[in-house]
Amino acid sequence: MKPGDHLYFIGIGGARLSALAKIMLESGYRVTGSDRKSSRNTTELEAKGVKIYYGHREEQISDDIDVVIYTNAVGEQNPELLAARAKGLPLYEGAELLGVLMKEKGKGIAVAGTHGKTTTTAMISLLLIKGGKDPTVEVGGEMLELQGNHRTGKSPYFVVEACEFRCSFLYLSPQIAVITNVDWDHPDCFPTAGAVVDTFKEFIALVPPDGKLVLWHEDPNRQELLKAAKAPVLTFGLSPEADWYCTAIEPVAPMGIKGKLHYKGDYRGDLVLKVPGEHNLRNALAALIVALEAGVPLADCLRYLQTFTGVRRRFELKGEAGGVVVVDDYAHHPVAIRNTLATVKKQYKGRVWCVFQPHLYSRTKHLFTEFSRAFRDADILVLADIYAAREVDRGEVSSRLLADETRKNHPDVRYLGGMEEIKTHLLKETAPGDLVLTMGAGDIFRVGEEFLQAQRAKEHI
Repeated sequence: MKPGDHLYFIGIGGARLSALAKIMLESGYRVTGSDRKSSRNTTELEAKGVKIYYGHREEQISDDIDVVIYTNAVGEQNPELLAARAKGLPLYEGAELLGVLMKEKGKGIAVAGTHGKTTTTAMISLLLIKGGKDPTVEVGGEMLELQGNHRTGKSPYFVVEACEFRCSFLYLSPQIAVITNVDWDHPDCFPTAGAVVDTFKEFIALVPPDGKLVLWHEDPNRQELLKAAKAPVLTFGLSPEADWYCTAIEPVAPMGIKGKLHYKGDYRGDLVLKVPGEHNLRNALAALIVALEAGVPLADCLRYLQTFTGVRRRFELKGEAGGVVVVDDYAHHPVAIRNTLATVKKQYKGRVWCVFQPHLYSRTKHLFTEFSRAFRDADILVLADIYAAREVDRGEVSSRLLADETRKNHPDVRYLGGMEEIKTHLLKETAPGDLVLTMGAGDIFRVGEEFLQAQRAKEHI
């Protein structure tokens, strides 16, 4: 591959491929691609002059294409992928291309973990950008500071969100690896929790002896993960046994948090964030370690972290209307749900509505019991139908069944199913002082947005 080559992206609207497409375009390559439908990412690429086809057809793999990049999400029977293979074109899954670019750059920083990797990647990126390190960035969400999900830099630093789905992070070549936590997720790929841990151990083994591994000290799998480490390890957490840790943790108005920062027992200053929750303090500690390894002074890191405003769909304040505050969050795993709701309960005094849309039938089925126990800090739970994404409904699990099970652990669970029904219910039942938290990895955010529009329309009647 060389600048000037024609690169074709199958699934160009996805989080990873859209970022890669922008990076390659800005690096002098000709970029085209396809996706199932128009989206925010495809619109942004089209505005940059990228030709995008909607729908996947074999005839779109033209003779002038030099390399094809695809996402695993399109499936092995995708007609364009089959056509590219038939023509003998060089093929890269998105993570493979990331690995190649990371190796070329020389100082790859890969952020992995079941929860928090997008926010931690964004925090590291902010620290390196403000610290003058000019990194290239690929992140799985939209950084508010970047106004997007990528950055093309000129330095050797390449910051990447490393996803374990289908073991794609094993293609990477990190000098520094961060693991925020390890939980059982993606049961369609990993049949057991042990399989997840084994895959993360393979990822850890990619870090060379002259690199660094940054690990959450309180992770229940820490000792097992450490068996795979070749590189020196630095730990972070909220207990004094970690290398970097916080004490005296307290909320900061309106929705932030702070703690006293220590390194191996020595007080090093206050870590203050605008974003809420102890989980974000842990994310910030991991980011801080990486930035210090890259040579950004500690005082600067603490100052820059105070300016971090988050990532789109990660506890994103959508607005307020009729005295009701609406927040959207991407949490779609029981652990992340519990963390987010616990944070809200501590910092918000009004009634909390959690409007949750389960993501994937397989995840809902395999973590069914855990989901039923994850919502105790919501005053009212409203369940939407399962967001299918890449899966087919086999009739084994549903949100109605999840509602029945959750009622064993929660006094107010309402299964409403469709978006319009949920919006109508919220308009009728919410009251000033309430907080509506839309939650899930699908399109549940639309409910909050449409609720706000309807509330504002009522105010102007």
